Order: sequence, then structure tokens, then C-alpha cells
Amino acid sequence: MITFSNLMIYISAYIGLFAITFYFLSFLSRKEKSPEEFKEIELPKVSIIIPAWNEEKGIAGTISSAIALDYPKDKLEIIVIDDGSKDNTYNIAKEFEKKSRQVRVYRNEKNLGKGASMNRGIQMSKAEVIVTMDADNIIVKGDILKKMVSNFKDSRVMCVAPTTAIYKPKGILQRIQQVEYLLGTFLRKAFSSMDAIHITSGAFSVYRKSFFDKYGLFDTTAITEDMEMALRIQYHNYHITNDLRAIAYTIAPNKFIPLLKQRRRWYTGLLKCLLKYKTLFSRKYGSMGVIVIPIALITVLISVIITSYMFIDSFFNLKKQLLLLNSVNFDFSNIFEFNKYAIERIFFTLISSPVTYFFIVFVTVLIFYMIFAKKYVKEHSSVRLSLPLFIIFYAFLFAFWWLISIFYTLFNRKVSWR
Repeated sequence: MITFSNLMIYISAYIGLFAITFYFLSFLSRKEKSPEEFKEIELPKVSIIIPAWNEEKGIAGTISSAIALDYPKDKLEIIVIDDGSKDNTYNIAKEFEKKSRQVRVYRNEKNLGKGASMNRGIQMSKAEVIVTMDADNIIVKGDILKKMVSNFKDSRVMCVAPTTAIYKPKGILQRIQQVEYLLGTFLRKAFSSMDAIHITSGAFSVYRKSFFDKYGLFDTTAITEDMEMALRIQYHNYHITNDLRAIAYTIAPNKFIPLLKQRRRWYTGLLKCLLKYKTLFSRKYGSMGVIVIPIALITVLISVIITSYMFIDSFFNLKKQLLLLNSVNFDFSNIFEFNKYAIERIFFTLISSPVTYFFIVFVTVLIFYMIFAKKYVKEHSSVRLSLPLFIIFYAFLFAFWWLISIFYTLFNRKVSWR
């Protein structure tokens, strides 16, 4: 007899295998070639907008990496908007302004939010291209910008998303995120090949300024303004592409509560943005509307159900087993015997469950994704320790983040930035 948990696992495995196969074949059949770079005289003027709020620890590294970009100095300006910081962010940024003509620093008298700060920077810019750069980003390769703007040779492209990675991961949570970001490297490129990118990162995404002029600035009411902008671009039938040559590093949260708040904001914001652009769920928007976004939401729902069910079911099964052992006068004081029994039960469960074989397929695919991503993210730290941590903990973290986010969305709870 098929149990509820096995039924859900079979369904998720079927959907997962379908998605993996579809994305892989789409990537192979529509593999995009990197465009040739503009000649130096052809390069457009660019404004890098860096909104910052209480970022004294990372702002210097971010501005330094922006200044170090291999791009004509007379065609590149860096606009830092201090969003009413209470720490030393503004003063640190002003020091760069004194040393470089490229840097301009402004300050909001009070905290207005990231979207409002970026909008202020865009309104001050006279460039053709806008780059949004979070204050915790580090750019390693100096020619990243030249490569990214070359994608604008295609007049349909309104945004170029970079490949994002974790900067020098340390500790369990950052290492789990390291694998998550590397996994996203393949998926983002596969979505790009289908014209189905529906999320752009604040970490060095590049936009045509003409899109803002025609369709408006960032939505200051959205808690994930970059996601809203990505969906807006797709809604108006323009393209978002991903450039694997462009690597943008981000400093990831390394503690549980800051990471939870980040994911709560991301996921709640995504749900609200999808509700706003629910018309994207149609054949008019191709693979994105009928496969990519629906599968993503179904996967989230199933993951939450399975993980929650298995956690509760495991608790009651453990209680049942302990009561059974107690009824037959099992010697709990004998640790060796108890461990032997536990190992035997775990081994029998593993070899008799079809979930084990789905798990092997999942790990195999995950390793393939890692090999693909490491080909491009060469400066990245080793994943030998990160991969096992991801396999053990990520499903539970993912389900927990989404449970919290769904609760906040359903009950319209306010989501703070931090």
C-alpha cells in the first residue's frame, strides 16, 4: 500500500525529473553564444548605482571593486546613495568621492528604502546603461562590465543578469548557500536559453535606462523591487539574458536569524510579485508561463508538504518504536545494543525505500550542476565540505523558509528589510 509520503515523493520525483530533463534539453538545443564585445569607442556610458544602509563593514570593498572595473573612466560613474545610515557608511563613501572623480555620494536624510534610493540614483544619471550593485557585492573580474553590456547588441534585451556566487564562504550556513548559488548558475542559464528568467539579482544586474524612462522606475512598494522589475520586463515582452562570463560575488548571511529574514523577504516578495503579474501564467509567455514558474511553485508546495509530513511522521514513529521497545523490556542502558538496533532499522529503511534511489539520482544531477558551475566560477572555494552540508540540511531550511513566507503572505504580515 502506497503511503501519503511515498505518493508525494513519487509526484515530486516525476516533476523533478521532468523539469531537469526539460531544462537540460532546452539548454543544449538553444545554447546561447556569448556576443562579441563592443569596441571601446562603441561602449555606452554607464552609471553604477549603489544603495547603502548601515553597510560600513562592506561598502569600501564594494566601491573599490567598482572603481577597479576595466571600463573607460570617462564613460563610467559610480553613484552611492546612503539611505539614512546610522553608522559610518556615508563618511567611508565620501572618502572615495574625494579620491576619485568617478564617485558621487548622496545621502537621504531618513531611511526611504532600497527602491527609492536606486530611483534617486537613476534620476541623477545621464548614462545609457544602469547597473544596480548591492553594498555587499564584490567584483573580482575587472572586465565583467564590458562583457555584460555587449549583450545589448540585441535590441530586445533590457536586462543582463550576472552569475552570482558566495564570497569566501565560511561556516555551515554560508557553505550551504554556496552550493545553492552554484546550483542557480545552471538553472539561470537554462532559463535564459528559454527566455524565462523571472528573477534578477541586485548583485550587479545591468539595465537599459530607456526601459526605466518608458515603463517607470523601481516599485518602492515592493519588498523585492528587483524581482518586480524582472517580471515587469517579461510582462512587456522584452528579454532578460544571463552572462556566464560575468561573476558577481555577494557576502552571504552567516547566522540563522539574518538568513531567515533575508529568505522571508525574498520569498514573500516573490509571491506578491507573482500575484501582481498573474497574467504571466499563460501560453503567451512561452516556457516561462506554462512550465518554469508553475513548476517552481508546485515544487515549493510539495517540498513544504513532504518535509513537514516527514518531520511529524518521524517523530511519531520514533515514539512508537520506543514504546514498543519498552514493552518488551529492551535494555536502553546498553548503548551498544541500542545503537546496533538503530543502525539496523535505518539500513533496512534505506534499502527498502524507493526514495533512496530518487536521492541517488538527485545527488548525481547535483554533482553535474556543480561541475558545470565550477567551470565558470573558478575563483570559488572548494565544495567538498559544502555539498554534504547542502544535501543534509537544505531541504529542511528551504521548507522552513517557505512556511514562514507563506504565512506572512496569507495573513499580510509586514516584512521588514532586516
